[in-house]
Amino acid sequence: MQVNTNERNDQTSQRRIARVAVIGAGWWSQGWHLPQLWRNENSKIVAICDRSEKPTSGMNPDLESLSTLSKRYGNCATYLSLDKLLADAAEPLQLDGVLVCTPHATHYEIGKKIIEECPKKLHILMEKPFTTCIKEAILLHQLASSHSQTYSKAFLINHTANYRFQALEAKKAVRDLGLIGDIRHISAFMGSPLKFLFENPENKDWNEPTGTMLGNGFAWGQSSHILAWIFFVTGMDPMRVFCSMNHNEITGADVSHAATIVCANNANISLSGTTLLPGEAHSHPPVGKLIRIEVFGSKGALIYSGDDTIKTSGQLEIRNPDGSKSAIAQDLGFNFENTVSEGNGPESLKAFLDACRDEDFAIGADSLLGLKTVQTLDAMYRSSISLKSEEVVQV
Repeated sequence: MQVNTNERNDQTSQRRIARVAVIGAGWWSQGWHLPQLWRNENSKIVAICDRSEKPTSGMNPDLESLSTLSKRYGNCATYLSLDKLLADAAEPLQLDGVLVCTPHATHYEIGKKIIEECPKKLHILMEKPFTTCIKEAILLHQLASSHSQTYSKAFLINHTANYRFQALEAKKAVRDLGLIGDIRHISAFMGSPLKFLFENPENKDWNEPTGTMLGNGFAWGQSSHILAWIFFVTGMDPMRVFCSMNHNEITGADVSHAATIVCANNANISLSGTTLLPGEAHSHPPVGKLIRIEVFGSKGALIYSGDDTIKTSGQLEIRNPDGSKSAIAQDLGFNFENTVSEGNGPESLKAFLDACRDEDFAIGADSLLGLKTVQTLDAMYRSSISLKSEEVVQV
């Protein structure tokens, strides 16, 4: 193990620098998280941890080894063992936080170990989905809530759309100001040009169920985003779900669904989505995801729709009782997920770094929101198998 000798100082013009370890060095870490952290003047990569010296991915056959990554990112420390990384968290690493970017089904065990066994309490940014097991989601939520309340440490989930200014303004309009009254119905659709991801047998982490998972595919990998946005903006609590899914004939991954979600206030969410949108989200230039969210209340409606690669394709607006429209942040247009690989990171990453630096930070997705998302997805998978309405597992 070699301690970070990155020349970037922890104090730059009196600005505190977040000392971060990245757990998981696969496709998304190497293509997004690591280079963005490296370019962000508020962060310092002090360690990278992966179970393999040479990570592999069906999405990128040219992933770099841990030793190469260490040289690329300031001779940072590298670990093949999470236990050893956590043992060094206080000294010599002096960590402030960890970013977890590992396969979905590993999130619970890794999150649990960080919270319970690390001798230094750390801020955590967890990739989505929160977990892929409802029992694990409940347990991890309880651990994360205690971790945040007892030690004032952030537990954030990387639902990037929730940290966008439009999401924060939508939440303010609906939950804080009550501009549309009591929510009665939500219609939502997500179309993702990711067919290539879910039809490739090599992408096992995206397509094959592991552990207690009842299925794997588009719902876990993509619908978690739009559900997280809906629950963040509306605060609704899912209670019962009916869902139908269809699947890729090669991998068995679910590639589309239609669901009715009944919530605690007797409001309904009509959710549909598919990965069959033609094109590729990660081509050059990328093909955008199509998002449509309509929230109907007793006093009005909130509408947010567009192509997430074209800002001018839509805007956040309120439909007033008289039928007139009120645009919110009209100049910003439409933004949903932030998957741009260039620059110094999405708003969610910046919020995490702010937490690590003891600055005020936005909470776009915490463990409670992660739990609601898993509760819903779990019931969707159960319903698609039973062909019946399924109750959401409650805490």
